[in-house]
Amino acid sequence: MEEKYVKAAREILECMGGKDNIASAAHCATRLRLVLKDESKINKDALEEIDLVKGNFNNGGQFQIILGTGIVNKVYAEFIQMANIQEMSKEELKKVAAQKQNPIQKLLKTLADVFVPILPALVASGLLMGINNILTAQGMFVADQSLVEAFPAIKDFAEMVNLFSNAGFTFLPVLIGFSAAKIFGATPILGAVIGAIMIHPDLMNGYGYGQALLDGTVPYWHIFGLSVAKVGYQGTVLPVIASAFCLAVVEKKLRKVVPAMLDNIVTPLLSVLIAGALTFLFIGPVMRGVGDVMTNAVMWLFFDLGAIGGLIYGVTYPLLVITGMHHSLVTAETQILANIGTLGGSPTFAVVAAANCAQGAAALAVTFLMKHDQKMKSMASASGISSFLGITEPAIFGVNLKLRFPFYGALIGGGIGAAYATLVGVLSVSQGPCGVIGVICIRPDCMVQFMVSMAVAIVCAFAATMMLGKTIGRKEIAPAPAKSGSNPPAPVKRIETEPGCVYAPVEGTAVPHTEIKDETFASGAVGVGVGILPSKGEVVAPFDGEISMVFDTKHAIGLLSNDGVELLIHVGVNTVELNGKHFQAFRESGDKVKAGEKLLEFDMKAIKEAGYDLTTAVLVSEPEQVEVVKTGEVKQLDKILTTSR
Repeated sequence: MEEKYVKAAREILECMGGKDNIASAAHCATRLRLVLKDESKINKDALEEIDLVKGNFNNGGQFQIILGTGIVNKVYAEFIQMANIQEMSKEELKKVAAQKQNPIQKLLKTLADVFVPILPALVASGLLMGINNILTAQGMFVADQSLVEAFPAIKDFAEMVNLFSNAGFTFLPVLIGFSAAKIFGATPILGAVIGAIMIHPDLMNGYGYGQALLDGTVPYWHIFGLSVAKVGYQGTVLPVIASAFCLAVVEKKLRKVVPAMLDNIVTPLLSVLIAGALTFLFIGPVMRGVGDVMTNAVMWLFFDLGAIGGLIYGVTYPLLVITGMHHSLVTAETQILANIGTLGGSPTFAVVAAANCAQGAAALAVTFLMKHDQKMKSMASASGISSFLGITEPAIFGVNLKLRFPFYGALIGGGIGAAYATLVGVLSVSQGPCGVIGVICIRPDCMVQFMVSMAVAIVCAFAATMMLGKTIGRKEIAPAPAKSGSNPPAPVKRIETEPGCVYAPVEGTAVPHTEIKDETFASGAVGVGVGILPSKGEVVAPFDGEISMVFDTKHAIGLLSNDGVELLIHVGVNTVELNGKHFQAFRESGDKVKAGEKLLEFDMKAIKEAGYDLTTAVLVSEPEQVEVVKTGEVKQLDKILTTSR
């Protein structure tokens, strides 16, 4: 395992309050997910200084640390060993984290858990619907004609795409039933059966229920003196979730009382029968009303409050992302899209896309402001672009919230862009990636205004962030002050370096490595070279090259020369026990250095008084290629070793 992952895991564990504060841990594709016993012990300032850490946030009882794809799994492997805990799945971790949530958080988390697994199906259906829009929109590419009308040969292909795009929404209750049953602990396939029952073709189509009520033509079953409406639940979301919950309750109770030999026959039969009956008698009608209220509330926000409603939604959405509550909005969005025939489209997609693009623009503004911080600049540029594609977590948590002022700028730009989108009536016909590329999910007559809305959000967020950065953000964008007692890492003197040569990094008395009073160094197990008893507490670069590793205890550093010489500089014997005390590092892993640039400082007097030998090992890792050319008194940058490189 590479040292940088070990180092990152160790530092993260320290920032979390040590292994005794870790309740459980898991990871996803990009984030280390932790449940902590006491979150007050988190040292966020130190955490944000760790090289591999790109951001952090607390969500649903989990403290999540963004590391990135290909990194998180390696850090996690080291972390669980250091913390002495067992590996957990994300699902197991969620159960532990849920114990720390209040009832509202648990409800919103449940809604999110139901919809997250089926989002790929909704996105696929949405993008297919966007392709269908392109094929059938009048005047988009050909004057007064759609592509299908202009090129009749693609008519059947367009019809096939349209069928594919509608399937996910037509049979949405089946998907929701399966997912919800799994979340609630019922048999998933029975949940799918409940969803299928609710949209059975023998039922009156739910879309015509409102008009049938007015006309008095609603069909009924008459069962044991009860009149039960024979109406389907097409275009609804909450009734299916509630029915799946009822199914889970019934099934769990039956599993406890039904004899094992009859369980596989009786339990599914009674579970579907009881849950299905309760659905049409009570659950469906009540939850249909709740869903209608939710949908009407969103419609009121946009269609009655207009631009003000869009502004409110656009500013609020990123705040919900921070808490993870934004997933629960999928419930309302799905129901709106299911009723698209009567509503004409959903106004929320463009608003969310504007908010996302604003986060990206704010992050990109940081790249122009943070000229001194290359790590932040690189992170800001990459996360800004991903936000334009609808993926905002890296920008929000890794850049904007960390610096604060870009987040404020993004709220301003997102709110203005969302208000404009609502004002001009931008409507979507499907779900999809909420970014610039989401234009194919927009109703054809709204596509141009959608792009204008995104441009408004991007320009306003960028401008606001630049302005805020130069006012309230001056402290954040200012170069970091020099470390106490340090000098700029400039060359001690100019020398002409020779290929394959190593120059003295410290001043003092040099001896062959075999005379170092440490068995590991003296044996050559680590490498071959010299030991230097320093007369000055300073280490400089021994050649032109790159720093491959700086130990977190700052007592040792690894380097790689431009011509391939691997070198270890280890100050003192057993000084790792000082845990960084009396040492100060001026460069980091990955930094390019020139011969003579200051790398480390150490307090010689304090280290001696602590009882440690200061002999500094300067060792090349490939012993067969090394020749010692100078011992005795050496000055910094005297030639001490040559290699056959």
